[in-house]
Amino acid sequence: MDNSNLSPQAVQKTMSYRYVIFLVIALAYFFVYFHRVSPSVMAPELTTAFNIGASSLGLFGSMYFWAYALGQLPAGILADRIGIRGTLAIFMAVAGAGALLFAAAGSFNMALAGRFLVGFGVGFVYVPAMRFLADWFKSTEFATYSGILLAVGNVGALAAAAPLVALMAGIGWRASMTSVGVVSIAVAVLAYLIIRNKPGEVGGATPAQIEGRPEPKASSTYSIGQAIGMSASSWNVWTIIIAFFIWYGTIMAFQGLWASPWLINVYGLTKSEAGSIISLVALGMVFGCPLSGIIADKVLKSKWKVVVLGLICSILVWLPMVFMVDSLSKGTISVLMFLYGFFNGWFVVMYGNLKENVEPAVQGTATGFLNTFVFVGGATFQQITSIIIAKAPVVNKIIASSGFRSAFMFCLIALVVAVAVMFTQKRPQKA
Repeated sequence: MDNSNLSPQAVQKTMSYRYVIFLVIALAYFFVYFHRVSPSVMAPELTTAFNIGASSLGLFGSMYFWAYALGQLPAGILADRIGIRGTLAIFMAVAGAGALLFAAAGSFNMALAGRFLVGFGVGFVYVPAMRFLADWFKSTEFATYSGILLAVGNVGALAAAAPLVALMAGIGWRASMTSVGVVSIAVAVLAYLIIRNKPGEVGGATPAQIEGRPEPKASSTYSIGQAIGMSASSWNVWTIIIAFFIWYGTIMAFQGLWASPWLINVYGLTKSEAGSIISLVALGMVFGCPLSGIIADKVLKSKWKVVVLGLICSILVWLPMVFMVDSLSKGTISVLMFLYGFFNGWFVVMYGNLKENVEPAVQGTATGFLNTFVFVGGATFQQITSIIIAKAPVVNKIIASSGFRSAFMFCLIALVVAVAVMFTQKRPQKA
């Protein structure tokens, strides 16, 4: 494709305005992660407020993921068909409304409804974000910027640890969630005002024009059924789905629900101390997510290799958590939490691996198809680990370490399966 007549002004408009949109989307994604992992540090308040046990707490945490999963395929279709602007703005407002409902909940069922709305609403953020990266950034930048986006999300996870504990101590959990709901709605308004779907809407040039390659087929080239069928018929896509289902499931079972109770019950830490240590997981992801994208794009130049390496390193971090579940020093736990976040943050490259295996025209739908399984994984692993831990002995309201060991062992074995599945993916010689 000849780009000799491409206007420098058009290139500049794309290069500058895409960062404005990226900042708005990153702000929205901050709250996606904040909502996702907040139950871990809110667990004591929720068990007291609604008089629930471990199984019900697991249900509450997993409700986000069931709702999130439900929204993934529609999110992909809407991102491909009507664009990222309206999709993200509308559903961030839904998430804000859900947070307000949760804050006002007078019963556990109402809290579940609020949690469901939150999960469903924020479920329409990441897929449009991937569509945005595909439409505004060069192919050699995709993994890098998706990694940066995940890093921002994990700043949200950081805020949902020690800072959330401090906020709840000051104004209570209900007022804290009310504040989050109001801010989420404000972000939705900002998204509608700032975001544009395509570079042409601001007089910019597309990445294909800038790189001098043919324009990808329009999403309207394929029907929704064809787009889904193209994803479902590829074994390479299924290797990503299965491995990601497991990988993200283990992350959300630990970081999103049981990390804080593990430290409080087994090591006798206070809620504040546990929140501070758990925040190291998110801090590790802040560094690991963007670095994994850079390694995939610039160093190894292979998404598959980075994914497999990340899974293997995750397994290595899980080993002491399983076999020394109740005998680790506080310093060792802190190091493990950072490493856990750092290497588990490499899951972001899964989306780059997916992009290599589907046509650009169905990128949004394919991402939504993948994410449906990913977040069912989050819900499934939270519920399975909750069932395992619920069977452990409880003395003076303290859960025995054996319950956590069994739950963590389940996660460890599942990750070994994920690695085995990834090795069945057919790759080009350069990968």
